Amino acid sequence: MGSMRSALYIDFDNFFGGLIAADPVAALAVIERPSTWINRLVSAHDDGLGRRWLVLRCYMNPGGSVPDPFGGPKRLYFSRFRSSFTQAGVEVVDCPSLTHQQKNGADIRIAVDILTALRAPTRYDEFVIASADSDFTPLLQAVRADDRRTTMIATQSTVVAYEALADRFLDEQDVIELASVSAWADDDEAAADDDGAAATDGTGVGVGDGVGTGEAPAVVRTAAVPVTAEDAGNARELFEREVRRQYETATEPINLAQLSSDLLETIGRNLSGEGWFGTGSFVRALQALQLPGACFSTYFLWDSTRHEEPAPTTNVHRNDIPGLILQFSQVTNLPLIDSTSWPAVYASLAAYAARGDFNLTESSRWSRDDAADRGVSVGRGVFSYVVRACRSVGAPLDGKPAPTAQQIAAALLTNTLQKSTVAGFRPSDAETREIATWLHYEDATAEPATLTLASTSR
Repeated sequence: MGSMRSALYIDFDNFFGGLIAADPVAALAVIERPSTWINRLVSAHDDGLGRRWLVLRCYMNPGGSVPDPFGGPKRLYFSRFRSSFTQAGVEVVDCPSLTHQQKNGADIRIAVDILTALRAPTRYDEFVIASADSDFTPLLQAVRADDRRTTMIATQSTVVAYEALADRFLDEQDVIELASVSAWADDDEAAADDDGAAATDGTGVGVGDGVGTGEAPAVVRTAAVPVTAEDAGNARELFEREVRRQYETATEPINLAQLSSDLLETIGRNLSGEGWFGTGSFVRALQALQLPGACFSTYFLWDSTRHEEPAPTTNVHRNDIPGLILQFSQVTNLPLIDSTSWPAVYASLAAYAARGDFNLTESSRWSRDDAADRGVSVGRGVFSYVVRACRSVGAPLDGKPAPTAQQIAAALLTNTLQKSTVAGFRPSDAETREIATWLHYEDATAEPATLTLASTSR
């Protein structure tokens, strides 16, 4: 099968609103240079198929604006970014406000355009919708019923059913990392974790839902060999040569994250942008080399004939999770990590917030590493989930003053209860106490009966 014939529809007000609430600096980078992340989506988050953009369309309220996120007296008008999108080859559709509530009808226009595209002579394989508006849920059902793929880009909280209908779901951190050069090496670490988890026996919940609580794996480094400029035109050959060199000379299992970082530095950071030679991920590119005796785990690559299998981290098993917690996770997407890991998550995020220099991508990466130093290995997705929960209930990590571990715990519990209620699951007092205990809320705060978050507002 060739590359997917894809169409991208951006609800600008919704898309930008979520980004700027998450990380104003990164949001402006995304919006001012849309060609960067749109081009990277050609070979990223694509299940290894690749994309060919047939439609690129942005629906924008030309009179829309938001307060200056940096405290300036003037508002930030959306029309300022129109030229950025047109220069990136994106058609901009004006959607002026239709009501006093600033409703601009972009969602209706997108729905009509997609339904029209479903009946067009050209067959679109995939529809990519950049909006967290859950009103699109019936549209996703219609697209799925017509046997087309859907990728949702939601930069703010949305309902679980909306995520479940999409073939692929991206959040604000995914978009920011697509737009950031510096984040791509770490993004490949995450891809290595995801693929590695898929290669194990499947008993653990996995990185996407949370990981175990053992000590973080040690990084086994091997020296990278510099590449001359004359070699630059043959990246695939250089990739295979360098991987085989490291694999054949390694005396211990090789850390996948470090290997991907070394290769990006040695051969070029555009490797990941090109989809790792069309394979879609770093681990699949390694597997395509068919290294003799190669075995993969979440974190490591090793030769079964020469190396001892690395000790696995202690994964949390679904059978060990109470039924009520599984129910909460099903309706809220609460990460399924070991209960005893939550205090370290709060402490690490609080430590990052106290630094006073917030960056959405860095917040999950730094906190993950800090938690590992505390002896708790938890995937970045867990920290991203908590960061979003804090923002949703008014306790953002970039608040003044920065939220404490106690307030972060309260924010997660409050957000979990709110999302479950919206989903139609209204827990009893006993069930509320059980989820609070699982999240170690009472261990994190001296006043478990009070969820006061006002002190963390901006």
